[in-house]
Amino acid sequence: MNQIEAKLEEVLNKVLVPGAMRSLVQMNLVRSAAVKDGKVKITLASTAIPAQHHSWLKDKAAAAVSELSGVEEVTIDLIEAKPQELNQIEKIIAIMSGKGGVGKSLVAGLLATSFARDGKDVGILDADITGSSIPKMFGLDARPSGSETGILPVLSSSGIEIMSMNLLLPSEDEAVIWRGPLMSKAITQFWEEVLWGKLDYLIIDLPPGTGDAPLTVLQVIPISGVIDVFTPQELTEMIVKKAVRMAQCPCVRGNREYELPCITGNG
Repeated sequence: MNQIEAKLEEVLNKVLVPGAMRSLVQMNLVRSAAVKDGKVKITLASTAIPAQHHSWLKDKAAAAVSELSGVEEVTIDLIEAKPQELNQIEKIIAIMSGKGGVGKSLVAGLLATSFARDGKDVGILDADITGSSIPKMFGLDARPSGSETGILPVLSSSGIEIMSMNLLLPSEDEAVIWRGPLMSKAITQFWEEVLWGKLDYLIIDLPPGTGDAPLTVLQVIPISGVIDVFTPQELTEMIVKKAVRMAQCPCVRGNREYELPCITGNG
């Protein structure tokens, strides 16, 4: 690797993606980079970036690379890619419970904040479609941006990427009156069509119960572990055991060979 190649990631990590406020490297949009005789050719994915920003992004990346010593010419090409091809997430943790009102969203928010303070790249997928509270918790009211190729999550002031149904509604108190299949479809879209980029942790805040939404998450998304939240009442403990058994059930995990770890804790 020559000196220019060694510096490419460093300079491209300073170019922010419009609407995401994370860099090309953090969003994993750099698909290839080649250097030969002072000529640099870089291929970027244009996923979830509106067409009106394409030229700006190419110019910004080219200008950043041109500042490197020894660079004589820079060519930037854009290609299309699906968000799932670009998302690179190390650990996915589901926060669930059989009981409502026990503090699942609070645990999800605190866990994400704790990871972010440790310097980790973190996102929250709010899978509580009909009772979203994560945006309110983080003081967010901005709508997600994107294009026909993908959706960009909203970045909180603490640097946590967030995608929630409440960010798509006309107002935060608008009711989502959907049956199970529609909620499952929305959760699948949040997983497959949102450009999360490179993350150390993705926290999934689930609604209470053992219905369609938790089932979709456990069957569609490669969960690394589950935190079951409950408060110290006998009735709550009895109900949360249902969620624990759901997470451990082989019929829920399908053909996956791993044993899903399950952690219980007080809300």
